[in-house]
Amino acid sequence: MTNGPQSGTPQMPDRRRRPPGWANPRSRPFRRGWVRLTRLHELYGVKIGQRHARRHGGALGGFPPILQIQTKSGCNASCVICPQRTIQALFQPAEIEARLYERIVEQCAGEPGLRGVGFVLQNEPLADAALFDRIRHFRRRVTAPVTTFVATNGTLLTPEAVSDLLSSGLDVLHVSCNGFEKADYEAVNRGKCWETFAANLGHLLAQDLSRLAVMVSFVRSALYPEAVDRAIAHWRRRGIPCFVHGINNRGGMVEDYERLARPIDADPPLVRLRKRIVRGALGCCPYPFLQMSVLAGGQVLVCTHDWGRRQVVGDLNTQTIREVWDGPVMRDIRLRHLGGDAGSIPSCERCDVFTNAAFG
Repeated sequence: MTNGPQSGTPQMPDRRRRPPGWANPRSRPFRRGWVRLTRLHELYGVKIGQRHARRHGGALGGFPPILQIQTKSGCNASCVICPQRTIQALFQPAEIEARLYERIVEQCAGEPGLRGVGFVLQNEPLADAALFDRIRHFRRRVTAPVTTFVATNGTLLTPEAVSDLLSSGLDVLHVSCNGFEKADYEAVNRGKCWETFAANLGHLLAQDLSRLAVMVSFVRSALYPEAVDRAIAHWRRRGIPCFVHGINNRGGMVEDYERLARPIDADPPLVRLRKRIVRGALGCCPYPFLQMSVLAGGQVLVCTHDWGRRQVVGDLNTQTIREVWDGPVMRDIRLRHLGGDAGSIPSCERCDVFTNAAFG
């Protein structure tokens, strides 16, 4: 099967005029045309947070703008750009307890500073059979305009799962492609079947997506540098937004990273310039000022990229989200970032996200 995941699947409607999620105001930040405004808003928020942290000993005095929740650990694949096999050998599998989940949802309700909640963290979220029920419960309890999002590798996105997903109240769905044809897709995405993925994605895109902003995502690496550009052009011609970000070493956990990484000097000049501008504008990594990452057991990480769990900054079984977000550990981490001493932080010392501006 070539030319992208289209053959043998239902006819996809033309979405160039009405892109996925067009009727859902909560999905607006992820629509084409709004994405740059959203990024500028996030940059502004990070800069305001940095200023506040400098004046108040690293404290931000609020609630994390973005919360990522791992409802169940593990993944059904083992991609070459991901350390999933390594962490599954290091850490016991876990699924979030109902009491802990309810505790988190209750704290999110009524928080004006919360903008987005992702039901994904270092896992394949659709492996959690209760995922869509959890999203429904969140939507019933949190009435504020908080955007909910999920990122999936697509192999569990069966027609039954799609039907459940569309009725759950989810606002945004990232489908990770990382390939355009069978050969490069299966070379990157070990353990995943191209035919299954293509059929699932084709079925999803043929549905009524007026309330769900679906986008396909790609990680730029040295493995398929030309194919990714063809894939992006293919999907954009059909009105499907693409989310593209740089490869990173997942806190130093990715094996054979030097072979997989796309060197910074291989980027086009305009991309290198843009990365320099972003790094200069931010000054330091934005994650400690922008998001909180909660594992299924309730432990809180510095950010989503600390796959080795080198530094746990709190525990929501015994602390509130606000207590962790402005606790002494997070305050110290922010001050070290602001002082140019991120290398002394266990979770950050081997991470190259900021160097590569991978978030962009």
